[in-house]
Amino acid sequence: MDKIYKIVVATPLSKENFELKSKIFMSLEKLKNNFDCEIIYNNKTGLSKLYNSFLKEENTGKKIIFVHDDVLIEDLFLLEKLEDAFDSYDIIGLAGAKSCDLNSQIPAWHLMSKREDFVGEVSHSDMKKFWTNSYGITPSRSLIIDGLFIAVNVKKLLETNTKFDEDFTFHHYDITFCLNANQNKLKIGVYPIKVTHYGLGDSMMSQEWRESALKFQKKYKK
Repeated sequence: MDKIYKIVVATPLSKENFELKSKIFMSLEKLKNNFDCEIIYNNKTGLSKLYNSFLKEENTGKKIIFVHDDVLIEDLFLLEKLEDAFDSYDIIGLAGAKSCDLNSQIPAWHLMSKREDFVGEVSHSDMKKFWTNSYGITPSRSLIIDGLFIAVNVKKLLETNTKFDEDFTFHHYDITFCLNANQNKLKIGVYPIKVTHYGLGDSMMSQEWRESALKFQKKYKK
């Protein structure tokens, strides 16, 4: 039986290393009875281009969840929560903000928004320590969401010609996607889905991130 919900994970790891090292592998093993799961191994394709390849007519009836490979999905009620969330939203994330200052000096979602506009929550882990960042109310409507978990109603995206901006590869693809979705009047929201993220978002320190930030400011700054 064809499943409505599909989880897509892109990883730079080989199949062997993915099964040995990635956090999400354990999640997919437990979720595969209710979800189609597709893993793109040894990935070097930009996430925008890769994710867009799933936004096609043959997936019109599907809801696709794009997740990073360093995320452990722990929610026993993931299917039920997604079904409930898609009753209200076209695009679903876990954390984000209800505002976005495109003139911000540093184009990262948590630095482009007022603290009082933050919504959602995500658990984190590093050095065998665990904590939860409660950003704000969830469920909640949101303007932008973090890219670690993006669930989309493919039909709604196709109807409005909403895509990921392929000018962006591994950085800022989430913010630009949300800006395009909002322009097309799609509803974005965050929902209380339990995951633990094993990445600390330290990519902002890289040269690649800085180059992407300059590109973002040139294209989207008001």
